[in-house]
Amino acid sequence: MSDPGGDWTPPDKPVINLESARLEEMSKNERIKVESQGLFFVHDGASKHTFAEEIDQLTRGERETLGSVSKELSKFFGIYKQQERGERGRKTGDQIFMTRIKCPAGGELTAKQWAAIDEACDLFGDGTLRLTSRQSIQYHHVYGPKLAPLVRHLSRHYRRDATLSACGDVNRNVMTSPADGLLGPGDARGRELAYEIAQELAPRSSAYFQVWSTDDEGRTIAPIHVDEPIYGPQYLPRKFKVGITHVADNSIDVRTNDVGFAPVPRDGAADGALWDLWSGGGLGQTHNNPTTAPLLGVYLGRVPREQVVAVTRAIAILQKEKGERRDRRQSRWKYTIRRIGTPEVKRLLRERFEISLEDAEPQPLAAGRLFLGWSDALDGSSCYGIPVEAGRLRTELRKGIRAAVDALDLRVRLTGHQDLLLCGVRDRDELLRVLDAHGVPRADAVSPLRSHSMACPAKPTCGLAMTDAETILPRWMDELEAAGLGDVPVEIRMTGCPNHCARPPSAEIGIFGYGKNDHVVLVGGSKRGDRLARTLYTRLSGERMVDALRGLLRTLKERAPAGVEPGDWLWEQDPAQLRAWVGVEDAV
Repeated sequence: MSDPGGDWTPPDKPVINLESARLEEMSKNERIKVESQGLFFVHDGASKHTFAEEIDQLTRGERETLGSVSKELSKFFGIYKQQERGERGRKTGDQIFMTRIKCPAGGELTAKQWAAIDEACDLFGDGTLRLTSRQSIQYHHVYGPKLAPLVRHLSRHYRRDATLSACGDVNRNVMTSPADGLLGPGDARGRELAYEIAQELAPRSSAYFQVWSTDDEGRTIAPIHVDEPIYGPQYLPRKFKVGITHVADNSIDVRTNDVGFAPVPRDGAADGALWDLWSGGGLGQTHNNPTTAPLLGVYLGRVPREQVVAVTRAIAILQKEKGERRDRRQSRWKYTIRRIGTPEVKRLLRERFEISLEDAEPQPLAAGRLFLGWSDALDGSSCYGIPVEAGRLRTELRKGIRAAVDALDLRVRLTGHQDLLLCGVRDRDELLRVLDAHGVPRADAVSPLRSHSMACPAKPTCGLAMTDAETILPRWMDELEAAGLGDVPVEIRMTGCPNHCARPPSAEIGIFGYGKNDHVVLVGGSKRGDRLARTLYTRLSGERMVDALRGLLRTLKERAPAGVEPGDWLWEQDPAQLRAWVGVEDAV
């Protein structure tokens, strides 16, 4: 099947969804969700108990980790059960958790909110904060007795539903360009829409608040209410992602989302009255399975601002009803919309949901920006972007940012490139003085190559990772800079597996893990987020990666014409010729 958003081979089997099948025909995950009665109960074989009971046992040190059923429910509360992994991916037996917060549009977080987030990593985590590629924050190496105290701390001091729906088969963190309120022309106020969508698609069950927001003894008896007016008892078939881009910046890769919106300029400026609607994006795949593929969202048409939330809700409902419920590898909306067909989806949006969907030609998407260094905000203040390598805020950098936020009462925004912006700056010199005093590197001290790089956590914590990413890409950057290639402004994004959390398929150079020490290398994605990269190397060992990257960057530096984006030039080159120039052959 050919599609403007990418190529996908649909599986040759009937679809199992809410419209066509009984619960008994669906996956175990579907039964877990129904039997939980709104994420409250755990049915483990013949026994039944509350999810809160296992959390209480963890807190008291009576169990080391969650059971297999509770592990699935915990994702809806922003929690992933993990086991630390050593050499060649072997589990070491150290049971830990990762906890992610909900942070629509990446903030802006107040100084008080940032203080609560910052304090939590010392009290309950490993002393670091991990900024994600979806403008959120993760805590790593959280041990069982500290899990509930962490979530309660965040719920009391950050926001009431701090981790609710940060993971799970629901709408995830809604992304927005950091440019909103910073760059013209016009101000489409995308952040307002992001907050509205996040609120509209948040789960309604009382379970989160009963489990995490109180220590009262009677809280585990029964759920107060389980009604989910949008999701129903089975929630969505898989995760659901929404992004809102900016007329001057597409750093969030809007077409990689299940639902994406881009403001339409009128008279040369974007006022946010009309929005282009993209739908059906998602980058995850399974190795050697052509029925899974990275896909970009396809264009559905144009909607007025007052219906942006309504059309997002409508697409979520269509996915709930029509999405695959047995094979989770086929359960994302990107496959559902292609099975149904865009003409039928547009008809349903117009006729069933009364969406004023206008046929139009989409506006071109802008290139992504990094927002490092100084930006002038539309309110007259300034923002200062700080590069955060691989998104990991380690102790020294974290403490420097905290000192600046506290001293100048600043607000914090997170970017889709795992960086951080300090906003509301009225005294630029004073901010730089505070940052310098705490050893925070100036934004212009980081090379263009390193600034454009991004990596997922991968090993040793992520259970899906096949290879390293965050722990190894900075070392490769060291070697590339030592070779005089730090001035090449090319995107390099790396993940440890083909779930593609750091979005390598849409990068100018993308790398992802294959096996214990092999990598797939892609080239030719676009900074505009309107093209997927193609494969350059199908298998390349870790030992050969630096040679390949060094040759690739030298080729770019010596052969790509000035003024041409690296990804655009790489896309035009024959892969065999590129490999010859690089001097490293494919292992397959």
